[in-house]
Amino acid sequence: MDSPPPLLASSPRSALPDHPLHGQATGSPPPPLLTSAPCSPLPAEPLLHGKATGAPAAAAFCPPSYTAEWIFRDFACRRAALVRALTSDEKAFSRKCNQGTSETLYLYGNSDVSWEVRPQKFMPLGQPEPMMLGIKLVRGNMKRIKWLRHIAMHCDAWLIRISSFLGANLETRSSRQRLSDRMNSLQTVLETLIASDTYQRICRVEKANEDEDEGCGTEPTICASCGSGYHANGFWICCDVCDRWFHGKCVRITAAQAERIEHYECPECCSDKKGHDYNVDPMLSVLYKRY
Repeated sequence: MDSPPPLLASSPRSALPDHPLHGQATGSPPPPLLTSAPCSPLPAEPLLHGKATGAPAAAAFCPPSYTAEWIFRDFACRRAALVRALTSDEKAFSRKCNQGTSETLYLYGNSDVSWEVRPQKFMPLGQPEPMMLGIKLVRGNMKRIKWLRHIAMHCDAWLIRISSFLGANLETRSSRQRLSDRMNSLQTVLETLIASDTYQRICRVEKANEDEDEGCGTEPTICASCGSGYHANGFWICCDVCDRWFHGKCVRITAAQAERIEHYECPECCSDKKGHDYNVDPMLSVLYKRY
């Protein structure tokens, strides 16, 4: 009887694995690959975070809680933005308004204490929220200081409209009263503008410009008798008939005599007898005889 063949020893360079592979040492066929059963299709919607991916779930959007404190904070931030636009940032605000665009510009005070000037965005159908409307910037022929006051008044109305819109979510009367008291504790945008250094500076500049315009449009006053210019140290008198001015010395009248004359006529008007009536003022007859 033949002896069994010797077992082949494994080479030291090719050690057998600790766990035999299927079909190599066990002789059993490998298990079939798992396939999705026809009765359990994959879900059509995407996997939710934390359900299959293990990632933390994203925080769901939560609308702000409309409390009196939250609405007042929003009111105060928007008010501060509008006040800054009309006072410390007034030059930058004016430049943005004078960009020469054909679109109507609007001023917005944002809840992050920033302000912006831009055209109005597309408005949805129905009643839009007041914070989307903005403050319409139309100057026309208004002077700069009057225009700023006009904008400040509309800023106050805009802020109250927004707070009233948000305050409608307050459920109790005490909350609405508390919000109203806090809003009234602050100065209006118009009051803050008028008390600012910017407003006073613009008033001085406009007054100086008006004085220059008035000075350029008037002619110097000269004496109708000698042709000399007016000087404040001398006495002058105006004829009530021809409306011309004269030096007192040129028409031989002193300030004391002029106080007793109710209706003065210059020598030329007296000689022409224009509107002269001795019964009106007897002093005129004495003056008429001098010429």
